[in-house]
Amino acid sequence: MNILFASSEIFPYAKSGGLGDVAQSLPAELKKIADVYTIMPLYASIDRQKYNICSSDFSFDILLNGINHQIDLYQKADNDFEFFLYNPVLCDRESLYNDHYGEFGDNQLRFGLFSYAIIETMLRLKLKIDVIHINDWQTAIVALLAKTKYSLGQKIVFTIHNLAYQGIFHKSAMNDLDLNWDECFKSDRFEYFDQVNFLKAGIFYSDAITTVSPTYAQEIQTPSHGHTLENMLVANNHKLHGIINGISYDVFNPSNDENIYKHFDKHNYDLKLKNKIKLSKELNLREPHRPLFIFIGRFTPQKGVDMILQSLHLLKDFEINVAILGNGDRYYNSVFAKLTNTYPNIHIKVGYDEGFARKLYAAADFLLMPSMFEPCGLNQMITMRYGGVPIVAKTGGLKDSVIDFSDSSHHTKDIGIGVTFEEHNLFWYMHAITKAISLYSNQKKYIKFAKHNMSVDNSWKHSAKEYMKVYK
Repeated sequence: MNILFASSEIFPYAKSGGLGDVAQSLPAELKKIADVYTIMPLYASIDRQKYNICSSDFSFDILLNGINHQIDLYQKADNDFEFFLYNPVLCDRESLYNDHYGEFGDNQLRFGLFSYAIIETMLRLKLKIDVIHINDWQTAIVALLAKTKYSLGQKIVFTIHNLAYQGIFHKSAMNDLDLNWDECFKSDRFEYFDQVNFLKAGIFYSDAITTVSPTYAQEIQTPSHGHTLENMLVANNHKLHGIINGISYDVFNPSNDENIYKHFDKHNYDLKLKNKIKLSKELNLREPHRPLFIFIGRFTPQKGVDMILQSLHLLKDFEINVAILGNGDRYYNSVFAKLTNTYPNIHIKVGYDEGFARKLYAAADFLLMPSMFEPCGLNQMITMRYGGVPIVAKTGGLKDSVIDFSDSSHHTKDIGIGVTFEEHNLFWYMHAITKAISLYSNQKKYIKFAKHNMSVDNSWKHSAKEYMKVYK
């Protein structure tokens, strides 16, 4: 089977969140059992020399709304299965989707153009593709184009990584992208409250829809998690599949991770402590033998950052250390920046640093993940891989991948052990933290659970097989 996997970001070339990780690790696993081509924009920020990305000397034009857009095709010198598309409108930005002023005002053209270019690349190179796998709103109208303008025979699988981000634009995008108003601008297709919605088009026109955990697949069909598209998802649930994400065990591996201070695995778990001691000294956190709680993620309401902020004045008096690494909404960036160096047992870094994040995972005893909703979540899986215990809200993929340690007598080898809470408020969040501290005081029990987490298989091995079933 031949698969064309299209994404607006693929790690390590470009990454803004979990999509970049998934778009790297899922195709890597699928390549063991199928032929998989990947395709993404060649953003200006990508180091072409570092990654050995070269021009293929192949270009073509796409005419949209009377404007000619040249697309240049690039490939890795040592890999014919990775494609990169360059166009200045699409690629020449300081970041992927937005800057400090907000979303780029022409994103509908940028990613509409990218969607056209995905199909044109496949056709012009005469690739024998069976399934086109598209991801999130940035590639969603590939499905619309495939079923309308191009009448393609290939099946379209559309993965929703986060329903909250839908790609909603002014209806003038219909003209910008040369789309047929009578055919596409309908309430069950592309039209959305007299605007256009890229993700909605993906739902309607795709042959199969996947989302990134079984629980999230159910949640998005309800008003509380459907972000106004719940009725459409219910109408299309015959083609909806919930397949939980995984992580790359090659990328995230504490036994050889070059970013961490001391390598370890479940057989020499005691070496993990050396990472915590070293990091604590580096961050000037007092008493490094205290339990270390970390948060790594986007500063957005979805991630529960309001509750994290509310808790800091309480956690400053706990006999714990806390390290926070994140970046996101301008408001939250500003608030966290002002709190830097305020509390001696709480370290805050605004921004993102992959190497520093790995140091945090390797050192952490507990991960804070109080998300209001979480389609899947990868951080809890990475934490478990690095011998930590996640503290999570019972939602989406967190519910599917973590069971509370008080219920651990019922656990299987396939699910991680952590601390969970259901009601999303400060009381129950703090209750979960105090439970974690109590667990940590029983080191024999804590280490048993931590080693169990290192044994849980959160790789892509099983999930890739589930995707193959959908493709077939």
